[in-house]
Amino acid sequence: MWFDKKNCAKIMEETPFPDIKISCHDVLESLDDRSECPNCHKSRKYYCYTCYVPVKDLENKIPKVKLPVKIDIIKHPSEIDGKSTAIHAGVLAKEDVNIYTYPCIPDYPDTEKVVLVFPSEDSVTLQELAGMADYTYIKNTQTTNIVENENGVKNLDKQCSNRTDCFECKDENLDKNIYENGTVKRKLTDEGNDLPRSETCENMAKRRKIEPPFDRVIFIDSTWNQTKRIYSDERLKGFKKVELKSRKTKFWRHQRDNPETHLSTIEAIYYFVRDFHDLFVLDTYNGEYDDLLYFFTFMYKKIRHIYDGGKTLKAYQQRPEKNKKEKSKAENTS
Repeated sequence: MWFDKKNCAKIMEETPFPDIKISCHDVLESLDDRSECPNCHKSRKYYCYTCYVPVKDLENKIPKVKLPVKIDIIKHPSEIDGKSTAIHAGVLAKEDVNIYTYPCIPDYPDTEKVVLVFPSEDSVTLQELAGMADYTYIKNTQTTNIVENENGVKNLDKQCSNRTDCFECKDENLDKNIYENGTVKRKLTDEGNDLPRSETCENMAKRRKIEPPFDRVIFIDSTWNQTKRIYSDERLKGFKKVELKSRKTKFWRHQRDNPETHLSTIEAIYYFVRDFHDLFVLDTYNGEYDDLLYFFTFMYKKIRHIYDGGKTLKAYQQRPEKNKKEKSKAENTS
């Protein structure tokens, strides 16, 4: 979103996510009429929001997204199916996403392997959660050097004095043969890695396989004013809470008195799996989950065109004022 300086109105950006790779929307643009759902045979436009499948005219023509973790979405019964962005995840990542309508909540035998994405007083970040599970997340670059002790045995110098959780520095019983021909020999994964002498603790941490301490994630799909009913359910109280980094929503739907850091469900899912990838997947990110926003970006573009760049949308008219109040409140309490 950005401001029209002439009219002082907040309007929608032409490219809301400039750095992501979204599949071509031409197949969506080509649909003039509604089509039939291949399952329930009801008339739909792009996908069926009750069966979570594309319409017949789009079968095998839209992208499929493979997620790095299983996701369950608990949808508020008052949330309108046709307006819910959670449905996008159910259609695009069908193998990894399940959607339930509250009060239906699946049974989770092992609560330790499930996290609930929700900001609360006891919520933690993904990085903190990884640390709780006794894994290392290195934030600062600290160089580990090779030194020779009084007996002529080469070892790793403890240079990370301000990082007590560095997996290299807290290992007191290092093999005396770790240094050979200018290379540090340390087994960081099951396969093992040969680390150059100049390797830093940060780089070593990135090359180490960190297993996530959970295998399923719960999202609540509702307006922010409706979340309390689901969040307070006894069946969800035993799970660790995870909060996302602060990001600004691009959603066009009006939610009264909510700042632009309150994301739509599909945005929250997208940013979660991006953070998950950076923490727990060794491979460099190459846009694997970007198509989660396939329908979102398409509809964003259509809304922007229909509503004169967003200047007449309530969601864009109320956010600047709300953000101003939030900022003033924060300044007064600091």
